[in-house]
Amino acid sequence: MRAFVPLRHSILPLCAIGLAAGSPPAAAQDSRLDQLERNLAQEFQRKFVGYSVAIARHGRVKRTLVSGLARREADGRKLWGKRTRGNVASVSKSITAIAVLQALDANGLTIEAPIAPYLPDGWTRGRGFRDGQSVTFRQLLTHTSGMGQRFDRLKANGNEGPWGNDWDGLRFAVEKGVAAQFLGPDKYDTGNRSYKNSNYALFRIIVPKLWRLAQGTDGTGVTKSNHGALFALYVGERIMVPSGVEGASCTEPPAGGHAYAYDWTDPTGAGSAFNGTLQNCGAHAGWRLSASHLARIAGRADCNSANNWPDNRQLLSPGACFARTVRRLGWDDDSNGTSDRTRNRYWHGGTLFSRKERPRRTLQSCMVVLPDGFTVGAIANSDSRDGQSVCSKILDAGEFL
Repeated sequence: MRAFVPLRHSILPLCAIGLAAGSPPAAAQDSRLDQLERNLAQEFQRKFVGYSVAIARHGRVKRTLVSGLARREADGRKLWGKRTRGNVASVSKSITAIAVLQALDANGLTIEAPIAPYLPDGWTRGRGFRDGQSVTFRQLLTHTSGMGQRFDRLKANGNEGPWGNDWDGLRFAVEKGVAAQFLGPDKYDTGNRSYKNSNYALFRIIVPKLWRLAQGTDGTGVTKSNHGALFALYVGERIMVPSGVEGASCTEPPAGGHAYAYDWTDPTGAGSAFNGTLQNCGAHAGWRLSASHLARIAGRADCNSANNWPDNRQLLSPGACFARTVRRLGWDDDSNGTSDRTRNRYWHGGTLFSRKERPRRTLQSCMVVLPDGFTVGAIANSDSRDGQSVCSKILDAGEFL
């Protein structure tokens, strides 16, 4: 099995490219779909405890591959099904980026706007989070805010304190601020990138305020107790429902039957549920979705697919779509694009694993945009037997497109 080597080209606007080149005949599309399905089956077959992989075109699911167990006997044996859900971990960030771009559009703002005006009024603000001296939305979306480096510095000094992704942890992070270098003219430099969950966790607080402002209120009333529910409500109304996703949540209902995480070398051991909370729902991690859900959402937000939906079902405006693809907002930093739309590929993966329990129990997921309107979502509930990530397998399978 070959390792996937990311393509590295300069990114040009996908929306401007559109579908001018025309679509291949239906038979050719069927052939490509069949080949993608065969390749994915080969990549995933007998590599995990269980998995689900969905293929969509322009946001409509065409094929779903399922295999293995979502739960082993120790947890009440359940087979993977087309609708089986799992915690998609950091793939949630790609969904959050859509929500942020929508909220900015609704308020006439761009990704270059400062975040300071949209933070809670009662928080003590360190450098980088004050009016007139603020990191931008683009910095949070691209992990170039300096928050990751600040945490590393505090940790090295034994002073990382209560830093976390809940309300109190984010409040502490804002109080500590960032170094001056992240506010200067080179703030978006690739050397400033440090992947840190708190960049996206802050949107769980900011997006509800933007939502209220867009509704004509003063934006107040976003609190520690309600911000998670407000964020989940916004995403549910503006992203999940238009994408045909019902009952989206960060917690599993009592009879949910969601997938647990396992170690494939330990066939008798119990799994890990990785259940989340409503208060910390969804911004940086935690949505419980199926592979089909991921493929649909990716397709609805893909620039090459946008024209296939009526205005009231499109997730992003042309300008927001341009920003998302060109700046890789909510996508892995190795995502790539070229002037040839047949080579554009964008993805975001997610991995949850047991830090204290041994052997290691893992839940993997990935959302991928491939050329010509194809999107793939996948969830697997163990590490791969061949060591490859779920995202790498999808990208290898779709390399022919």
